[in-house]
Amino acid sequence: MKRFLLCQVVWIALGFCSSAVAEPVVLGKGRGLFQVGDLLAEDDFKDLKKWVVQLEERKGTASVEAKGGTLDCFVPDRGCTVWFQEKMKTRVVITYEVICPGAPNSDKGMQASDLNCFWMANDPGEKLFDPKKYTGKFPTYDSMNGYYASTGGGRNTTTRMRRYPRVVDGRPVEHLALTARDGKPGFLITPDKPMKVQLVAYDDVIQYIVNGKLVYEASRDDRIQVEAVEEGKKVLRDAVY
Repeated sequence: MKRFLLCQVVWIALGFCSSAVAEPVVLGKGRGLFQVGDLLAEDDFKDLKKWVVQLEERKGTASVEAKGGTLDCFVPDRGCTVWFQEKMKTRVVITYEVICPGAPNSDKGMQASDLNCFWMANDPGEKLFDPKKYTGKFPTYDSMNGYYASTGGGRNTTTRMRRYPRVVDGRPVEHLALTARDGKPGFLITPDKPMKVQLVAYDDVIQYIVNGKLVYEASRDDRIQVEAVEEGKKVLRDAVY
């Protein structure tokens, strides 16, 4: 399995990503299926030439900068997605390290509520980097194809993994939505300390791993939950992936 470094911070108040590659781990369905291969791509964060920043327009100060070998995201009270521009094939693992503030008295009073990740994403019309369609505001990504995982913090106790799209032709569609880790100790943001994130896409196997712990995984024929909208309300039901 190939690996490369990708750092992506979405919807967190203040983020820090190190350019040091975190060595991947092989867990869960990966055991006996694949092994770690060569490094495919990485970035030292001397600049943002390899990245596309989509920052929601709102009042107040916000910034996304590459400095000192880190990607520094100060995006209070707004959505922000930072995309690695190089297109990747399946059979990859993405690793990065992030620090999220977790207390109200942290730097500038910021408290991270989400560490969100998109990977293996694409747009049917090849418009993933179109700032008119994808603005940094979280719901604007509902129509793209790809995987998503999130770790909550502060007042947010949700830890999720989904497969997109959530919306097709402007209407909600059922989609993979794993929620079993919501509110579980040990699966939330570790405030003000480095967190090692690993995202896996190996054929039909997808995994979300944080600090060497398998948070979620799914593959073909698994019993899973899907989220759907019925009579105007979101519902979860069992299905086969």
